[in-house]
Amino acid sequence: MNRYSVLFVLLLCVLVHSYKKNRHDHNLRRSLKKASSPPHCTQVTKDTDYQSRFHYNYPTAYIQPGQREAYQQLFCINPATVNKAVTTVCDWAAPPQVQFTLGDEYMHVVRVDPTGRYLGNAVITTYQYCNHTLHQTLTRSDAEVTVTPV
Repeated sequence: MNRYSVLFVLLLCVLVHSYKKNRHDHNLRRSLKKASSPPHCTQVTKDTDYQSRFHYNYPTAYIQPGQREAYQQLFCINPATVNKAVTTVCDWAAPPQVQFTLGDEYMHVVRVDPTGRYLGNAVITTYQYCNHTLHQTLTRSDAEVTVTPV
C-alpha cells in the first residue's frame, strides 16, 4: 500500500507541474500578443437603414514604418448600394485619423505621431455590407477581398 501512495503523490506532483507550465505558457502567449499589436485604435462605422445582401471582408492592410498616410481601395462604391462600412485602424503612437464617406472608392488614413517618426506598422481592418457583388470586376490583385452573401 505504501508504494501506491508514493506513486500517487508522484503522479499528482507531475500533473500539478504540467498544469502550472501550461498556465505560464498561456499567459506568456497572451502578453506577447498584446505587445505585438498597436495599442491606439480608431474605429469608424458608417451605415444606412438599407438591407444588405453581401459582406465584403478586406484582408488586413498595413502602413509601413515611416509612412505618414495611406489609402485603401474599397470595392462597394456606389453610394446607393453601400449599407455599412466599418474600419479599425491601430497605431503605436496615437489613434490615427480615418476618413471616408459611404460610396467612396478609397478610405484615407493619416497617422498621428508627435515625433514624426511613425515607428512600427499601423494595422487596418475593414469590412463593408453592400447590395451587390462585384465578383466579375475584382482583379487578380484584389482576389483577397472575400464577398459572401449575408
